Amino acid sequence: MSIEMSSQAPIIIAHRGFSSENPENTIKSFQASVNAGFNYIELDIHLTADSEIVVMHDETVDRTTDGTGEIKDLSLEQIKKLDAGSWFGDTSLKEEVPTLEEVLIKFRNKVHIFIEIKSEEKELLTSLRNLLESLKWINDQDFDKSEERLRIPGISIISFLPAPLILSSQIFPELDHGLLITTASDDLIAWCVTHSMVGIFPYVGSINKNFIRKAHDSGLYVGAWGFENPKQLAAVNGLGLDGVTVDWPIKAGEILSKEPRGD
Repeated sequence: MSIEMSSQAPIIIAHRGFSSENPENTIKSFQASVNAGFNYIELDIHLTADSEIVVMHDETVDRTTDGTGEIKDLSLEQIKKLDAGSWFGDTSLKEEVPTLEEVLIKFRNKVHIFIEIKSEEKELLTSLRNLLESLKWINDQDFDKSEERLRIPGISIISFLPAPLILSSQIFPELDHGLLITTASDDLIAWCVTHSMVGIFPYVGSINKNFIRKAHDSGLYVGAWGFENPKQLAAVNGLGLDGVTVDWPIKAGEILSKEPRGD
């Protein structure tokens, strides 16, 4: 059931792409990650007013575009007119908000994508199912569930929300699922096991070696998130993590290549 754990260094997941150097959740950011050799990426999805899946972290377009409004109230045509790059600091970065379909087509056979579900709407999951089937990211011999985890290409579903994770695991029995948590606890390990999660993703500030050991003993992959700086990564690298989600994958690679991993 679980992702195979090993004594190798943790995998590096590019948080919203190579987002320390590029506008988050854009094609440019994902391409920068792939170009740098980091083929695990994390992104967030929402449904537009006309039921298209777009890649954006927030529920509104306000922070990362030159527009305003909630994604659910805007059509894809309206969202596509927005500038998703200039807010990053360079006014020449004219980036579109990508659809998930665009990301899946452009990076097919190149990445393993961790898709974060941020809504409890069933429509989002059914739309995602239809999209993945139409693009043959699932229901294809190369993508069938197997003992090989974190394969490239591949998709995992993650969320802080228990209800949509349970629903998603029913809609996507062939995909791996993981629970994002802000506080590490034995109860949440037990929840993951009960609901057949493959991974648990704790906030880095809440973890310790004992928690990671217990999660591993329960057959869970453990991937930390919330790293604010490279020193924080170096401080936990000996704890036995299986993965780390960071904005700065190149720097993370440098740190993990120097620091031994101990279980």
